[in-house]
Amino acid sequence: MKVVIIEDEKPAARRLSRMLNEFGIEPITMLHSVEESINWFLNNEHPDLLFLDIQLSDGLSFEIFEEVEIKSAIIFTTAYDEYALKAFKLNSVDYLLKPIDNEELENAIDQFKKLRSNTSKNSLNIEQIKHLITPQ
Repeated sequence: MKVVIIEDEKPAARRLSRMLNEFGIEPITMLHSVEESINWFLNNEHPDLLFLDIQLSDGLSFEIFEEVEIKSAIIFTTAYDEYALKAFKLNSVDYLLKPIDNEELENAIDQFKKLRSNTSKNSLNIEQIKHLITPQ
């Protein structure tokens, strides 16, 4: 599973990375600002899952979505509950309040895995679609 952490507080980013390591997940990168995140998404393959703080040093993380179409699932990690409704209008799996609890993190990861599993089970590849629409 490819994971990216977007968090402006480096100690919080490192703590989350260590917590994810306990679940066998190694983040591919840690980003620390809206601008850095936009540049990264424009030049890299999108991960499966984002851990995204809402208030970053140079603005709200929602600004990233105004510049780039994010194709990843998102677990928001924030100290503020006031953005929950806006967060769930995006491709959000969960909304974890800081300090992040190990059990809540595990539940959020499990939720993501279930959603991804259900999506892949319900998806048809191009050959299956051709077979379904080709007259016998």
